[in-house]
Amino acid sequence: MDKVAVITGVSSGLGMQEADLFRKSGFKVVGVSRSKPNLGIDHWIQADITVPEERDKIIDYVENECGRVDLLINNAGRGSYALWEELSEEELRSLFELNFFALVDLTMKFLPMLKESKGTIINVSSVLGKIHIACMGGYCCSKYAVVAFSDSLRPEVKKYGINVINIMPGRIDTGFSQNCVGQRKPPSTPMVNAKPRGLAKVMYKAYCRGSRQKFYPWVYGPFVSLSRIIPNFLDKINRKAWKID
Repeated sequence: MDKVAVITGVSSGLGMQEADLFRKSGFKVVGVSRSKPNLGIDHWIQADITVPEERDKIIDYVENECGRVDLLINNAGRGSYALWEELSEEELRSLFELNFFALVDLTMKFLPMLKESKGTIINVSSVLGKIHIACMGGYCCSKYAVVAFSDSLRPEVKKYGINVINIMPGRIDTGFSQNCVGQRKPPSTPMVNAKPRGLAKVMYKAYCRGSRQKFYPWVYGPFVSLSRIIPNFLDKINRKAWKID
């Protein structure tokens, strides 16, 4: 029987690359998104995961049509480019609803099937779930929450044979900025040419090896460690890059 992978945010960018790679690796892929993806997958569910009833629809569909889940990839999310004083409560709540609360609830709803399959949960967080960046505070907080969720869930589900992986990408060429809330323009970065296909490959390797977490590109890992040693220098870079001095 084919293994089943459920992937949210599958219509473009990273989600589309994940779906294509895991399908070519032998998985039956169930893609979830608001817009129809421009690629062939086994099942597509049109749904907005921030709506509770839509999340229930996803669970019902997978139970009835597939009968199992071996891999859940929580990929859907969006960003924010704004000072804290510019970010409205509505925008902040919207960020957390998609990036965190919907992710947690969908994971809990799939947990019984994942227990049966001794499956894997992959949460797409961000390098900004490990470090702070000015003008992206709301996004950072939502991704810190995802990292904490993954790290606290992992020991709770280990007895069921379930692994939880944090994937932490940096700047990748996915059109991320086009869907962000807030009016600020992000500074340029040499990492912008990193490709979503590369991250999908890193994710697949992490799945095969039963990893805990992976950064992409890899250089972000040492950068996170360095930023904890010299936080004031990171703050200085932030102020200069975002022109908020």
